[in-house]
Amino acid sequence: MRFLALFGLTFLLLAPTATAAGREQTEIQELYQRGLKGDADAVVQCIAKLEAVLTKEPQNQLARVYLGSAYTLRSRDLGFGPQKLQTLRRGVAVMDEAVAAAPNDAKVRLARALTTQSLPFFAGRAESSRRDFLALAETAERTPEKFEAGDLQIIFYNAALAAKKAGDRNRTTALLQAARRSPADPALAAKVDAELAR
Repeated sequence: MRFLALFGLTFLLLAPTATAAGREQTEIQELYQRGLKGDADAVVQCIAKLEAVLTKEPQNQLARVYLGSAYTLRSRDLGFGPQKLQTLRRGVAVMDEAVAAAPNDAKVRLARALTTQSLPFFAGRAESSRRDFLALAETAERTPEKFEAGDLQIIFYNAALAAKKAGDRNRTTALLQAARRSPADPALAAKVDAELAR
């Protein structure tokens, strides 16, 4: 299972503070980052901490979507067998619960889109991910202030790929140009330029 390095840049829980809650959040972010890089123990610890957050804050859908994402990371680390697939399905279900509970929360939807985009094809989530990115692009066009520049670049680029898959050339070009106007990551900017040159 591949996970975009970009996803590591978009851990979108509340901004860290000096409070105990802020320190806990920073620790969760660090564990998640390490998990993205392949640290299986960090994934297990991250899951435990996110489950604890949800015990205290059951309406925290951002924590819920990241818990689902962490479950998918856990499935990556498990050996072949039924538990691997069960954990993957659990992760997807938890992310879907978060988006269903907060359908207009762009950060929740972005976390799901980035995770499902990285899942293996047999998970059957490619179309869902494309729909998420297209919806996010519409939100970003209306209210770009809701997003960081790096998030805008990721959203517009992936939405452009979704539009391309759907055969909509004009929308693809418009979204790629929007991604070009939000150059946060040089490597992704090069991919945007390569797509525009085709």
